[in-house]
Amino acid sequence: MHIVTGNAPWCGHCKQLEPVYAQAAAELKNSSAEARLAKVDATQEKELAEEFEVLSFPTLKFFTDGRRANATDFSGKRTVQGILQWLNRRMGPSATSLTTTRAPESIDANNVTIVGFFKSLDAEAVKVFYDVAMDVVDVNFGIFDDKRADLLVTEKLEKDEVVTFIRDNALELVIEFNEQNAEKIFGSKVHNHILIFLNTTLETHNALLSEYRDVASMFKGKVLFILIDVNGAVSHVMKYFGLSESDAPAVRLINTDTVKKYAIPTGGDITMETLKSFCQGVLDGDIKPHMMSQEVPEDWDQKPVKVLVGKNFQSVVFDETKNVFVEFYAPWCGHCKELAPIWDQLAEKYKDRDDIIIANMDATANEVEGVSVSGFPTLKYFPAGAEKKAVDYTGKRDLETFSKFLDNGGVLPEEPEEDENEDEEDEDKDEDEDEDTEEANDTTKDEL
Repeated sequence: MHIVTGNAPWCGHCKQLEPVYAQAAAELKNSSAEARLAKVDATQEKELAEEFEVLSFPTLKFFTDGRRANATDFSGKRTVQGILQWLNRRMGPSATSLTTTRAPESIDANNVTIVGFFKSLDAEAVKVFYDVAMDVVDVNFGIFDDKRADLLVTEKLEKDEVVTFIRDNALELVIEFNEQNAEKIFGSKVHNHILIFLNTTLETHNALLSEYRDVASMFKGKVLFILIDVNGAVSHVMKYFGLSESDAPAVRLINTDTVKKYAIPTGGDITMETLKSFCQGVLDGDIKPHMMSQEVPEDWDQKPVKVLVGKNFQSVVFDETKNVFVEFYAPWCGHCKELAPIWDQLAEKYKDRDDIIIANMDATANEVEGVSVSGFPTLKYFPAGAEKKAVDYTGKRDLETFSKFLDNGGVLPEEPEEDENEDEEDEDKDEDEDEDTEEANDTTKDEL
């Protein structure tokens, strides 16, 4: 058995995989496993690349019995453990027979075991069960042939349905967030995730876990209960929810579909009753989403660019007498840093206008209901009047165009047709901005 990777010398993803692949190869070589890893430079071996449909890099193919026709795509995690687990499932039976005296040991040694009961091991459903076990490598599988009539199932066993069933039920009632569990958490069909932030070195915090687990059993299949140990490498997660280590114990709930967040007030009692009421309130729609906000700076209005946070956004932006132009930025965003001096110049130019406000807001630390920010910087114009319907600014980011936009009442001026060279430059700029947008869109998953 072999896994062969098709790579290219210039490919960044190939370079990232190389040390992982080398370590997995070394561990296989030092074991008794009859499997090896190999690699091919697909830029040199073009005929091989074409034969095995290597269309991107790196592509990993699995070969058995030395037969070219048996090549299949590697579908495991691209980690040392992921590669070895995936291979191990293919080197032996993917499900352990539980008819031996060692069956209890196999079950006791794993947190979760999926057991298949079949009237006959020659049944078509058994093949489906083995196929599922091949792909779901992070769960132990056992198979039992005991001809029990009371377990008879007449429906056809479908692989996708079995995988979904396993993913929904194999998670622990309370699962700790870490690198190993991240894929399980985000692969769940349950979109409501409640997170409890605890310092697990404190007995008073650990005492809360028992009640947290009891409530988890009440909402199984509706809410996923997650533990965040604030002593771990989770500062990015706490920052995403506007929390710090000193806020623990704290509870937040996020719907990964709508990305709406909900909170039990920091400092409030965390009990079985408050947790149960909180979860049910979110599911019933009785609890409003929690919007993060920094404190209002004392000098928020002392400079030409006014500083907005969640707590003062409504009073400033929805003043019917003001036209408010807002930059939503991220501190780490390169394009935001490039825009900063131009935004300062714009604010300086209009600082004496009573009807125009130039403002900015750190959108990574502040949220406003009804205002969507999908990339950085995002520029929105809120015209004076009762309706205050936001206008998304999509023009050039220079002082002249900004000024024309403001002087024109929030309408972009018509621009002359550009030549091809200018169009190419704009396309390059748009690609750069798309990268920031993609990075922003990935924030939730990465930071969770």
